[in-house]
Amino acid sequence: MPEVPPQTASSIPAPSHKSVLVRVWKQELHNRYFLVEAILTVLFLMLSIRICAYVMLYIEMRKGVVLPDPVLASFQPYNLRWPIFAVLWTTMLFTVYHLLHYPRYFVIALQAGGILLIFRTIALALVPLEPMRSIIPLQDPIVESLGAGKLIVKDLFFSGHTATMALCVLASRRFAWKMVCLASTIAVAMGVILQHVHYSGDVYAAPFFAYASWRIALLAHRKFRKE
Repeated sequence: MPEVPPQTASSIPAPSHKSVLVRVWKQELHNRYFLVEAILTVLFLMLSIRICAYVMLYIEMRKGVVLPDPVLASFQPYNLRWPIFAVLWTTMLFTVYHLLHYPRYFVIALQAGGILLIFRTIALALVPLEPMRSIIPLQDPIVESLGAGKLIVKDLFFSGHTATMALCVLASRRFAWKMVCLASTIAVAMGVILQHVHYSGDVYAAPFFAYASWRIALLAHRKFRKE
């Protein structure tokens, strides 16, 4: 019989990304506590989305105040709906894929997202604002379908788009992807200001709420963080 040559490292096919993801998640889901935490996290995120959506419907009917904003008053708005949409959702989808390689951080990121939504719900309820009269509404069919089900223009303080991008920066595990997310954050922040979707203060405040949400989620996993 012909002799079979021994396999070398170069002849062994590298595992596919799909097989790596399946193996990593199987390993983590064998931990009963992680499985329960993951399920509760998804439920918490879904509940946070629904609560925020109901508050958005309320604030859209409520009268607010128009704030003076010298930054927005210094230029006419530009319609950047599609560039903002493309940058936001492309970055979010790739960040989700990136974090799927780190199941525990993926769950922590979802928890931070839920906390961020709670922060935003409280802020929207406590700060009644009217948009600038020069606003070009930012229509996002995905956000509308997941949230209030219609276009909302009074969800001003603080900028959810900017905060979400900032959370992607904080959650990313690789420096190179953090830099991509940081560039996306700056692009989205500038976009919503140039389109007069938000007051400049709404955008400036957003990263601080994202950081607070991420830190709270991390503190809940202090043991994991030390490991």
